[in-house]
Amino acid sequence: MKWRGYGLALLLPLAVQAGEPEALRRIYAHLFVHDPRSAVKEAENFLKIYPNSKELRLAYLQALAEKGDETAVLQEWVKGKDELQKDRHALEILAWGVLKKGDLSSQLNIHLSALIGASLTRDVRAVPMLVNALRGTNALLRLISVRFTAQYGDGPLQEELKRLLTEEKVWFVRLEVIRAIGQLRITTLRDDLKEIIADRKTLVEEKAEAIIALVQMYDGVKGDHLLDLLTSNRAGLRQLACELVSYFDLHSNAKDLVPLLQDASPDVRAHALHTIGLLRVKVGEKRLQALMQDSSPMVAITACWVATLQGMEEGIEKLGKWMEDIHPRWRMLAAATLSSCGKKGISLALEKMEKSEDPFVKVNLALGLIGQRVEVQKASGVIYEMFEKEKNTLLMWDESSQGRILSPSQVSHIEQIPNYPKVVDQMVRLDLLNVLCIMQHPKAQEAVKGYVKNESWGITGAAVAVLLQEGDEGAMSVISGLLKDEDPQVRVQAAFILAMMGNDSSAIKVLQEVYPKMTREIKIQILEAIGHVGNWDSIPFLIDILSEPFQLLRVVAASAMIQCLYH
Repeated sequence: MKWRGYGLALLLPLAVQAGEPEALRRIYAHLFVHDPRSAVKEAENFLKIYPNSKELRLAYLQALAEKGDETAVLQEWVKGKDELQKDRHALEILAWGVLKKGDLSSQLNIHLSALIGASLTRDVRAVPMLVNALRGTNALLRLISVRFTAQYGDGPLQEELKRLLTEEKVWFVRLEVIRAIGQLRITTLRDDLKEIIADRKTLVEEKAEAIIALVQMYDGVKGDHLLDLLTSNRAGLRQLACELVSYFDLHSNAKDLVPLLQDASPDVRAHALHTIGLLRVKVGEKRLQALMQDSSPMVAITACWVATLQGMEEGIEKLGKWMEDIHPRWRMLAAATLSSCGKKGISLALEKMEKSEDPFVKVNLALGLIGQRVEVQKASGVIYEMFEKEKNTLLMWDESSQGRILSPSQVSHIEQIPNYPKVVDQMVRLDLLNVLCIMQHPKAQEAVKGYVKNESWGITGAAVAVLLQEGDEGAMSVISGLLKDEDPQVRVQAAFILAMMGNDSSAIKVLQEVYPKMTREIKIQILEAIGHVGNWDSIPFLIDILSEPFQLLRVVAASAMIQCLYH
């Protein structure tokens, strides 16, 4: 103790001589070498000499935040709150301090909220947090981290993606890893992706993502390389060749796809047919007639589409028969395929939309007709009818070569995202409502109000990061009118949707007003919604939340603050 006091006594005269700039340099030097404890001590000593220095106080705040002393940061903040809350740098220090403390938490919700908040800043300070999460044991944390890694692209993050490509075992994380590699165009992993495509044990979804990722890496394709792919003994690589011909619009190579119409793999035959159809390459009628009888429904239906584009009446007739098939998957695919046949399919589409007993065949035909602006009101009525009658059926968009197919949900439950199939269903239903609003269906507003009232829009931050995209104007404008509805439940649910899907600042006032009366779970969702909008005016409200006794609320509020600052 004597030596410690003696050292302090020696330090103070030196501090006086050092001056304020030197004091700041010494504090930040300690922070640069990741020694926040020494930085805190230096700052405390220098503040005794320069108690009115704002720069030193900010350095002290940052040192406390780096040390992880959240309580001390808040106490120091309160002392100069009036001045500090106008300072962007001070606000950043406060929010980052809470987030970094949250990143060390063993509780998933806290850790996840901190990670999302930090990552949305696109700040280099988020990179170490993402690296740690990519190496973590929790699949959801890895999933979210991979999604943000694709937006950052820093070297250390790319190295983690390379590792995960071979080590990741959870399928939905693995899909996201492949997708991120394609977005970042990590060309050193081309061979690895080709192996995934060529492996017979690879899941269909993984193969599709790997093909897309590889196509994104090509700036062009040489003839000899394309020939090698077309003649490869691996079906996946032959599929890749078809995608490259389609992606680069290689009309001169379309003739090279003709031998693949007799390929042993039905996936290759379907890919080759679809590419030939897109390039509008002529195929002999006899060959098409044989392909329309193919043992693979996918090949047969695709052949019907190509035949229709070439003016063969038989193509339309056989699509009509497929819409009566015993298997619902092929009925829906045939309906979506007919919708992509243009004017040639309109007559049959109208007939089947009225007569089919399958509501999903009818609604997919209706969506196709609306896309072509044919019998819009009649088609809108079909969508409204399905929307009302299938309230207990979870919905999904099934992606196919013919576009998005509306179908009953086959989405698997993901343990890490509560009610994942239901969240997907909510997104799809909002898409359908948007169509009704844009087409000005007479019952669109009534449908929107019923949806808002009956759906529980407690979307988690994880779902936001994984699923949500900005909503279209049609439904958003109708929902906006519900912010003044007499029913408080309708107002709150409308505010959630507008904040999450529309980034509408008018929802913030409603959410802030109801916040004190809500349960802790709903409070978390309100804070996440406020952060999603990212309005600077929300910051004073969020600062007050940082004094809450529950760490999760503080972390979510800090995450929201960061989003407001960086919006």
